[in-house]
Amino acid sequence: MSRIRILAFVACAAIAFPMLTAGAQNQRPSGPPEPLKNLKYFPKDIPRQALLDTMETFTKALGVGCQFCHVTGDEPGTKRDFSLDTKQTKIKARTMLRMVAAINGEYLTKLPTRLQPPIVVSCATCHHGLTEPRQLQQVVLTAYDSAGPDSAMTLYRNLRTRYYGSGSYDFGVAPLTDVGETLQQRSRTADALKFYMLNLEFAPTSGPAWSAAAGGQLASGDTAAAIKSYEKAVSLNPNDRRAARALQILKPKP
Repeated sequence: MSRIRILAFVACAAIAFPMLTAGAQNQRPSGPPEPLKNLKYFPKDIPRQALLDTMETFTKALGVGCQFCHVTGDEPGTKRDFSLDTKQTKIKARTMLRMVAAINGEYLTKLPTRLQPPIVVSCATCHHGLTEPRQLQQVVLTAYDSAGPDSAMTLYRNLRTRYYGSGSYDFGVAPLTDVGETLQQRSRTADALKFYMLNLEFAPTSGPAWSAAAGGQLASGDTAAAIKSYEKAVSLNPNDRRAARALQILKPKP
């Protein structure tokens, strides 16, 4: 096994469970284990359990089951055969493994200094339990572009209900602020303000969220509301110089 592939294997196996979960074990047919076939990335002599444990890390990293990449016989008209390459997700997985191997075995090793033990990347580094490792703001903006603000806001609420606390998405104030700023740049000021206010719904004690909302209100022509929001931002974060300067400009002079 080459050094690069060893590093890639270690990156995955380091977070592997010592044995398959009960659900995964139940997928095994009775009788002797099937011989390993069609190994195009992993070495031909890889121990069966090591391969299975590594596959388990993939399911956890992407939040999927074996059928995501393999033909498990669960889909109508299919017969169980894990060796088949009929699913594009399996083809992509091999490409992703080569990418991980290159990062760990080529690029990170060229750094002049490294912490010990060395930091390595794995599937979970980017995926965090998601099949597509997209940032939340990108997901929301994609929904906005395809179906409008209401659908995008509903999607955000649903994702927050499902994933909050899991680490899959960042539910801090930055993503919705980014969405609002992007829409302002597109001259979609009214829609931008909706996302700023949605941010305040979930982060009412965040100075940056109030400051961002103030900018949206000001762009919408509601100076009175912007002043109140900037005042709230400064009360929560007295070091917010941008909000303080805005108040000096906007508030009537005595």
